[in-house]
Amino acid sequence: MPPGPTPTVSVIVPNYNHARYLRRRVDSILAQTYSDFELILLDDCSTDHSREILASYRDNPKVRVEFNAKNSGTPFKQWNKGVQMARGRYIWIAESDDYADFRFLARMVPILDEQTAVTFAYCRSWSIGENDQRFGFADLYLVSLDANHWAANFVVDGLEECQRFFVLAAPIPNASSVLFRKDVYERVGRADEGLRLCGDYKVFAAMAVEGKIAYLAEPLNYYRSHRENARTRTAAGALSIAEYFYVMLSVVDRVAPPETLTQKTAMNEVLSRLPFKLDPRERIQAAKQSLTYIADWNLRHNPHVPGKALRKHFMNWEFALVDNEFAISPPSRWRFFLHRCRFCRHYFPEMGWKLRLVNLMRVLGAPVVGYRHRHWPEQAYARVIRMLDAP
Repeated sequence: MPPGPTPTVSVIVPNYNHARYLRRRVDSILAQTYSDFELILLDDCSTDHSREILASYRDNPKVRVEFNAKNSGTPFKQWNKGVQMARGRYIWIAESDDYADFRFLARMVPILDEQTAVTFAYCRSWSIGENDQRFGFADLYLVSLDANHWAANFVVDGLEECQRFFVLAAPIPNASSVLFRKDVYERVGRADEGLRLCGDYKVFAAMAVEGKIAYLAEPLNYYRSHRENARTRTAAGALSIAEYFYVMLSVVDRVAPPETLTQKTAMNEVLSRLPFKLDPRERIQAAKQSLTYIADWNLRHNPHVPGKALRKHFMNWEFALVDNEFAISPPSRWRFFLHRCRFCRHYFPEMGWKLRLVNLMRVLGAPVVGYRHRHWPEQAYARVIRMLDAP
């Protein structure tokens, strides 16, 4: 069948083993009130019944279906394959386990139509669970950096946004919330296929510096967290956190004024090794080095976030790194005790009385039960509470 008129938007759904969520995903696209789009359904050798579901859409004139003969090993090969197939000038990577409000395209397309300097637009996302239960906005982790920035619509210079926030976190929680220009994506070299999880973070930062970025505070995207998503699969072996800091460091390297990069040689050494090629202990070490360089640069050169908020932000990440390190190499009881003491001292002022009691039990229990049985103190506390609450 010859292709029809060239669509404005190409919607790409890269799927791997998300059969449970596929119909909700695809139907939320086909139900869009904006209709000038094509839909490209990709499957990366799923082992569930995804292909049967995707094949059922073949007869829809908007849909093209493509199955891989061999698993690609990274979702970003699928991104690049889909963009290469795309005929539209705008691209929506609609991840296969998420879904969208039926007004998503109707609200997003006019932003790119009317503002030619905008390289991509994104909207706020709801965070949802396996059974569609809502947990609040997906960007709550950004509130500590700026309580107001993501509460209202904006159009900002992309380089400035990178120097403010992309050097501290991935400000776009979910790729499904983004509509971007195909020509800009191709101009920056497409998604990095050497990454397993954070290729979206890296390519969005690269596109941002090419012009402006727009944000819509209306939550039109539903970002699903569950046991089978890519983030969960890459958490083991510290790949997730190592890759996150690898990309964040690459953003600092890309957007910081050259004269401010006083540790350029050491940064280049870290960036020369892709996280997936390292063993788990090497990933932890690389992530620690990356965090050191990132924190140092931001504390010296990022005036947009108060120093107190920056220090707290990086302290939170230090604790997360230690948790990953301990999961790979369990600590001695003494080291675990010191870690519990440090954690409790840092977070104690923010805790309610129940959480304070639990954490004091964790501190006291650390040298007794050690890391392997670290959950015993809170389990004992829970039993006591149940006994006290019993009639």
